[in-house]
Amino acid sequence: MSIRIKTYPYGPLGSNMYAMISQDSYIIVDPSVSPERVELSGSPEAIFITHGHYDHFAALQEWVQKYPESPVYIHSLDKIRLSTPSENCSAAFGMPYSADVTATDAESVSGKAFLGGLVTLEVIHTPGHSEGEVLYIFSEEGERLMFSGDMLFRGSIGRDDLPGGDTMKMRESIELIKGLDGDYLIYPGHGPASRLSIERQYNPFF
Repeated sequence: MSIRIKTYPYGPLGSNMYAMISQDSYIIVDPSVSPERVELSGSPEAIFITHGHYDHFAALQEWVQKYPESPVYIHSLDKIRLSTPSENCSAAFGMPYSADVTATDAESVSGKAFLGGLVTLEVIHTPGHSEGEVLYIFSEEGERLMFSGDMLFRGSIGRDDLPGGDTMKMRESIELIKGLDGDYLIYPGHGPASRLSIERQYNPFF
């Protein structure tokens, strides 16, 4: 592959921020870590948020202030959470956080190419953990990289009892993921990476 993935862990909840890097550009998935900790040149081509719980965008305001030209993408159903502490769970942890940013619906860029055309993005809406949870799937040279947010982890799945959660929708989204063709390299919102083939075999929630 001509791209690489760098993982930046965030805070006591162990959230993962990712940078997908090519020779000439990079994108950020779930901007929870300050850009001051990211040793990459230039501004990100795009900033993607898997869902609207604060531990997955805790440094978004910093990213937008430093790189105002970089577009921010989140599903339209979770946009309100960016600026609503009671809905993004930050208020419940005693540290209300809101981001005053302009975000674009993530589904609007499904099918678009990024990183100079090296990867093509597919956005799949997978509600259950929150109404607007999505998978970001980037394809390059036959390899498919899935950023699964808090929908799917190694050996587990996300909670459905937080704001926006829905047990039935979570089960439907897991069935959708199980039914995807082929294999995917999974980069989850918490914990280590995995593969969909491994989760199909060993994940007790599948």
